[in-house]
Amino acid sequence: MPILVHLADERETASIRKNGIKPGKHRQGIFCMPVLQNFYVSHQWLRELKRSGARTYIGVYFKFDSQAQVYAGKYNQQHRQMELGEAIKEILTIEDPLGYELIVDRKIEAKEIEKIRHLPQKAGWRYFSGSNNKKPTCTCPVCISAGSIKGKILRDKIEPPVKALTYDEAIAKLKQEEDEYEIDNLLWTIKSNRRRADPTDLLFLLDRKSDTVNQSMALALGKFRHKNTKPLLLDLLKNADEDTREFAADSLLELYKQDIEPLLTSMNDEAINKAIQEWKKG
Repeated sequence: MPILVHLADERETASIRKNGIKPGKHRQGIFCMPVLQNFYVSHQWLRELKRSGARTYIGVYFKFDSQAQVYAGKYNQQHRQMELGEAIKEILTIEDPLGYELIVDRKIEAKEIEKIRHLPQKAGWRYFSGSNNKKPTCTCPVCISAGSIKGKILRDKIEPPVKALTYDEAIAKLKQEEDEYEIDNLLWTIKSNRRRADPTDLLFLLDRKSDTVNQSMALALGKFRHKNTKPLLLDLLKNADEDTREFAADSLLELYKQDIEPLLTSMNDEAINKAIQEWKKG
């Protein structure tokens, strides 16, 4: 099944991990490109999108049925509806694929997302099958395709396998980390398993006064089964940032379900009500 990549503002990472990719207010679908051997073509829109003002873009990768319908074409030409597989063949065979784009006319659910990656933000790092005598400089599945000869050796050489962090190691790294993207990744590691640890271990993150960090923390707290979890999440419900309040409510509902719903409803907050509605949908 083909893998597609959607480029998104790094600040939307936590929201995408929780809610998936939603069409924006001013666009009718999800813009994306297929993951090809040519990294440059697959991620060609990154620098152009940065002109909109976002500092850093991430790649959101998801699988999509090759027989599913998409809209395809160059940005300044009429788009045609066709099967994804047909669109990919066209990209591979046309003389100049630059400016090509695909549009998926529905939301991509969070469970459909394979991974989210931090991408190189500057040109000059492309590597693909037609580049003789060149070796990859990164370990992404486009630079080193799955099943390629000596692919694992190259990956391990460029980026040696890293042992999964323990909870204590993740906390120690969080205390030293300054980059918000890396903080989000560390919190995602913590969120990957249920915890019985004391969540006040994370209180120092609130000192950063960062909406992005607060959002990631609100999501991570949903995995803590500890008496101190509820007070922390209730405190985040007072945050000025709407996404932080929504994610805190989402974690409270994940932990306490119907027991917490009356309290959340009584707050009559639009962001919190959004979390309640999503929770009721299951």
